[in-house]
Amino acid sequence: GVQTSQTRGAGVGAVSVSSSGTFGGNKLTFNANVGDGAGLGLKGGGTVTTAGTPSLVLDFNGVVPFGLLSQKLAAQGLSLSGTANVNVLVRGPATSPVIGGSISTSGARLVDARSGLAVNDLAADVSIAGGVARINRLTGTLSTRGSLSASGTVGINPAQGFPADLSIKLVDGRYTDGRVVTANLGGDLTIKGPLTSAPVIAGTVNLAKTVITVPDKLPGSLAALDVKHKNAPGAVKAQDKALRPPTTSGKGGGSGLALDVTVNAPNQIFIQGRGVDAELGGSLKLTGPASSPQAVGTFTLQRGRLSILGKRLTFTEGTVGFSGSLVPYLNLTATTTTTSATVTIVVSGEATNPKFTFSSVPALPEDEVLAQLIFGRSMSNLSPLQIAQLAEAAGQLAGVG
Repeated sequence: GVQTSQTRGAGVGAVSVSSSGTFGGNKLTFNANVGDGAGLGLKGGGTVTTAGTPSLVLDFNGVVPFGLLSQKLAAQGLSLSGTANVNVLVRGPATSPVIGGSISTSGARLVDARSGLAVNDLAADVSIAGGVARINRLTGTLSTRGSLSASGTVGINPAQGFPADLSIKLVDGRYTDGRVVTANLGGDLTIKGPLTSAPVIAGTVNLAKTVITVPDKLPGSLAALDVKHKNAPGAVKAQDKALRPPTTSGKGGGSGLALDVTVNAPNQIFIQGRGVDAELGGSLKLTGPASSPQAVGTFTLQRGRLSILGKRLTFTEGTVGFSGSLVPYLNLTATTTTTSATVTIVVSGEATNPKFTFSSVPALPEDEVLAQLIFGRSMSNLSPLQIAQLAEAAGQLAGVG
């Protein structure tokens, strides 16, 4: 097999080439087969005129595995599996040849290792002309649910970083962060810029039913485990390096997918858990690198209530805010009147562990406020069973019950 510094740099193994042909009248006419034992298989040939500036008339077709793109994609935290059927035509002077042809694929799979999102059953038809690959059709299904389709162009000049101008449509998608947020969504996005350096994903995502779940219990304290892989193979080291977030600080420089996405949710943002049941609506903006996006925006209370030991309180105001972190920050307020006080309950903090604060007018200790709220009497007048119920309710609100 043949291997060059260029093929090694592209992550391509040894390539086998078999060829036959003739040379006469300053023209080389040949046929060739190219393979690598890992799925690459091209057949074709043509002519090369050697007088003056070499002139090319070449035609090749066959199968190319997406594994050839692994190193380029790994830099973006991506992996692509499957194969493409290609038909390539090269015409003109060797110094500036015109490349044309077509590419098609079906059953391919794209995975974003950083987020865990995957697109399955990728199918595409692409035509190449004038230095541009035009996506006539691209469809796929999201691993979490839903589908996507895309169209647009990608420049095929490596020196320009394969500049893209793509439009993407998401239909009935589903997203989960694996912790507190599960969202149904759709939207229209664009990808513009050089794919190998810093493309920008922009557009609008519309949320349908979205649930922010407040955990009923906090996880136990876990010490971080310092696990090291000794004598790791080169491929494992390369993957680990690709998946680690960049250590650079600040907003400038760097590479990778960047976001400029508006998320709209006029309603159906539900907060549930620890007695909270509320609906909100609003919008937020996602910016920054896709590997560590920044979320800024607010969802405002539309309706909601807090249930404590069968007592239901109506939230009178509230927001869910994002000020950089993707973890929602809750700030919900409920006010009610008992026989002896006006009681205010505030639910605030990150959705993973919000705090429940009780206050009253006239001012009373928190346990006294809770006793007045639930049983309508002072702590000193509660039975042992009622005191136990009160302690259990306080523990549940704190996430330790």
